[in-house]
Amino acid sequence: MLLGAIVWVAISPNPFAQGLREIGGDKPDQGILEHTFSVSPRSFRYYTFSLPQGSSHVALVGEFTAQIAGDKGASPDGPESAASGIELLVLSEAAFAIWQKGGSTTSVYDSSRVPHANVSVELPAGAGVYYLVFSNRFSPSGANNVRASLQLHSRSWIPDWIRRLPARAPISLGSRPLADPKPPAISDLAS
Repeated sequence: MLLGAIVWVAISPNPFAQGLREIGGDKPDQGILEHTFSVSPRSFRYYTFSLPQGSSHVALVGEFTAQIAGDKGASPDGPESAASGIELLVLSEAAFAIWQKGGSTTSVYDSSRVPHANVSVELPAGAGVYYLVFSNRFSPSGANNVRASLQLHSRSWIPDWIRRLPARAPISLGSRPLADPKPPAISDLAS
């Protein structure tokens, strides 16, 4: 009976179970970018998100795929993908200002130029504004279509495989969002 109660608290969408999970420190994954967009040659596009004060053990997870615009038949893993590819950088606000001016800076994450990547990077603790920069700066010609799906994931006392069980009914595990709820800023700039 105790095991059944523990499982119920861990996966139930019931508000009482959600409250118990919140007391235990569990937070839901929060989507920050679920979008398909184009990045012109020699340019970049960025999205911003922020973490509130007291944030800790938060990771950016997800994936992105880039494909040359108009190249419907190309496989992201095939040899024709050498010309396609995009670079994803996760930069702090200060690092983005330096990078945007052409300076060298340290990034929280750098995928290098790839046609596809799975992203999993721990973000620094505390409040901060971050920039997801999709760079096509080194492509002399050809826009890239990018499909990105990125979320903020907070480490929890509930194992990930249990958190993903109720795929049909998402669990809301707390009232305080990981990221600022305002819509992301979007920009497509030539370098």
